[in-house]
Amino acid sequence: MLNLALLIFCFYYLQPAITIIIIAALLAFLLNYPVRIVTSIISKRSYAVAIVFIVAITIFVTLAITLFPLVLQQLEEFTKRLPVWIDSGSIQLQIFQEWAIAKNLPINVSTVAKRLEEHLANELQLLPTQILNFALEAFDSTIEILIVVVLTFYLLLYGDRFWNDLFQGLPLKISQVIKLALHQSFRNYFLGQFAIAVLMGLTLTTTFLLLKVPFGLLFGLSIGILVLIPFGDILGIISVSVLISLKSIWLGGEVLIIAAIIDQGIDNILAPRIFGTLVGLNPVWIIISLLLGAKIGGLLGVVIAVPIAGTINLSLDYFKNESINVNN
Repeated sequence: MLNLALLIFCFYYLQPAITIIIIAALLAFLLNYPVRIVTSIISKRSYAVAIVFIVAITIFVTLAITLFPLVLQQLEEFTKRLPVWIDSGSIQLQIFQEWAIAKNLPINVSTVAKRLEEHLANELQLLPTQILNFALEAFDSTIEILIVVVLTFYLLLYGDRFWNDLFQGLPLKISQVIKLALHQSFRNYFLGQFAIAVLMGLTLTTTFLLLKVPFGLLFGLSIGILVLIPFGDILGIISVSVLISLKSIWLGGEVLIIAAIIDQGIDNILAPRIFGTLVGLNPVWIIISLLLGAKIGGLLGVVIAVPIAGTINLSLDYFKNESINVNN
């Protein structure tokens, strides 16, 4: 118990450095797949790593120059329009209340309208700033970003040697099982989640723009990013629908229905039952792992909680089967 307490204390003390290492490892893990493809064409891995790395940085810089300013602009405009939307939502609730009274329906939304004006207004006005701070909390300085970039590059070059050195203190059988479970869990989870996040973000953004949804770029990309977190797509769709309903309840309902259909279609086509089948976890354990990950590691803990839990689950299953086979 004392060792566990010391381990948690060390984690909190070294959390900034651990965060950088984990982010670099995740980026190297994702970039390793295009590196393998290029390596099949160019036999030398160092050249393949350089090509993929340059292309990845070029894409990132292009998006940062073109897309990121548009998102920031919409976020700032959304902050300014939000009070008007909140007033519009209150008026819509009052109209609904008058209609319910006229129809003698036992519905009273006056309390909701009052809370919307008093409490929700302050919370929602702070939301854009909180989202921006939440997205940037992993990096406190440009130096940390550069360290992540450099570390990602070297992990692509020498990652296999690094992982072998990391597990060399363990018995050979245990290290092989853990490395295989880590690779399988992170591959299945992050490749599936990343593919779904990209497709969801592009599809919803395009759909919102065609429907002339206000701040369609901001809302579509936000839902796409939330897909990287288990059940984040559901949270994102509901949140966006509620926000749009403040302006127009009919448009909010339309967004909810269309986004839900797109979400279910993508999940069923690309990754059916991704949260259970690929990672091998019961949804209850997924929620528990998310809560523990958020408590221990914050945003990064939420992102990696499920694949780590999947790794533990796969390792325990293997050793359990080995024990059964030995006893038989």
